[in-house]
Amino acid sequence: MSTERSDDLFKKWHESTEKFDYFMLGVLGALCAYLSQGYKPDRIGLNPGTVELLALIMLVLAAILGFRRIEATNQATMINHRTLHCNERRGTLVSVLEQGPGLNYQTGQIYTPVYAADQIPFLTEQIRLLEGQLRVVQRKALFAYRARNVLTMTGFLLILAAKIYSAYI
Repeated sequence: MSTERSDDLFKKWHESTEKFDYFMLGVLGALCAYLSQGYKPDRIGLNPGTVELLALIMLVLAAILGFRRIEATNQATMINHRTLHCNERRGTLVSVLEQGPGLNYQTGQIYTPVYAADQIPFLTEQIRLLEGQLRVVQRKALFAYRARNVLTMTGFLLILAAKIYSAYI
């Protein structure tokens, strides 16, 4: 059972993660704009133009993965919401089985023990399916996070390499 402090801490962590993702996407957009603004096409080869092109490609891929990360995080939040809702409904229906008919005060629906016995297995199966979906989406979000960061650092280092390389030509 969560406490108020742990819920608050999770909320702060979630908000800061979202802000970081948006910040990274903004930085990537700015870097792509900076590179494409001053980019002069050159023959592909061992030259600063090719290194800049590689940097731009890396940063564009990082931006795409940044969008995918935000998308996966939003999907995980929705799946988590659905899982919690099913768990809450199942908990209410279990108490109906133990204590007799119950009333949903928000909808006015009366839950009977027969209805509860019918719905509990369905909700249990839904929870199992949602938890599987959540694991898949979380893996996608983690992959996008790691790949975005690696591509961002690689792109940034390639920008530096291109600038330094151009000084020696």
